[in-house]
Order: sequence, then structure tokens, then C-alpha cells
Amino acid sequence: MAALKGVRPLLYWPVDGVRVVGSIEHVDKKRLQYVLAETLSVGFLASDLNEVKEGVESLPWVAKAQVSRVWPEQIEVAVTEKKPVANWLQNGFLDSNLDAFFPADRVDREALPKLAGPKGSGKRVWDFYRALSARVKPIGLSIDVVSVAKHGAWSVHLEDGPWLLVGKEQTTERIGRIGAVYSSLKDRWSDVRLIDLRYPNGFSVEWVQ
Repeated sequence: MAALKGVRPLLYWPVDGVRVVGSIEHVDKKRLQYVLAETLSVGFLASDLNEVKEGVESLPWVAKAQVSRVWPEQIEVAVTEKKPVANWLQNGFLDSNLDAFFPADRVDREALPKLAGPKGSGKRVWDFYRALSARVKPIGLSIDVVSVAKHGAWSVHLEDGPWLLVGKEQTTERIGRIGAVYSSLKDRWSDVRLIDLRYPNGFSVEWVQ
């Protein structure tokens, strides 16, 4: 019993300091401090490091956290931030794993494409964007917006150019016609507002008024 009494104070010995490792540019430092204070409040040895890890990883910009004890009484937290590869919907991003996240302090990143789609469609939209980008890049075009509706219809905006209505059927064949469409319209490209590719063997054009 005397030994047990000696162990209990050691178990709940307070954490003397927390060292955060990693480049933190976007993680809210106040929220991080709050999570660490809450999860480490029971003491150096009594704290559940998995709970600390889960708490840190629940923060919007955190991709991964590793938590370890540094004897005699410190905690080290290694934080890896998420890296956005695309703007997602009106208030979020897709990270490098193509998972959507929605930070409160989000600012649109103009250099990244703007993608949109139903919940859980991030990878599908990203793959479509990449496939279409590979098609239009050789002819000097680039894509800044890709959107898929709930019913599966695709819409695309070309940077400094028109909207493309691709629809939901025969998308591969329709995408394959973009090069020929551009060749036939490039002399008046700046006058084109919208191209509708939802025809079996052709397209229609809406001109800038």
C-alpha cells in the first residue's frame, strides 16, 4: 500500500513543458494550446497520448500529429500541416490526400484550381480535372474551375476563356473533341462565352453579347 501511495503522485506529476515540432503556418496556435492543455491536464504519465494525438489531429489544418514523452517531464508534439492542392466549394480546400477540409480562416488561393462537387466526390473531381488538364495543356489552354452536379453533369471553365458544358454521358469522347473545337474557334476565342459539348457529333456556341 505504501508503494502504491508513492506511485500515484508520480503518475499525476504535471507536465513541465510542451515542445511543438514542425512548421506551423496555418494551425490556430490558441486552439492548439487549448487542446494540449485539456488533454495533458491529468499529468505527465497519466495522460493518454493517443487522446492527445486525436485532439491535435482534429484541428482543421493538421494532417498528422505524433506525440511522445521526453523525460523527465516534457511532451513533444510533431505536427504536419495539410497542403491544399485545390480550392473546394466556396469555403474549403482539398488536401494532398484529396480529403476536403474547411478552416475558419480560409482565404481563396488564386493559384489553385476551383473544384466543386457533392460530399465525398473530391478524388473524382480532382481526377477529372487532371485528365482534362492533360488534354488542353498541349494546345495552350488551362483550367481554373471544374464542377460536377449531384446528378453527375460536368461543367468546366477555361482560364481567360469560356465555360464548357460537358454533361454526364460520353464525357471521355466529349473531352476528346476540345482540341478540334478550339482550332475551329481560336480566331474568335475571346468572343466565346460558352461551348456546349453535349451533342453526339458536334457542339454549340454562345457568344459574348
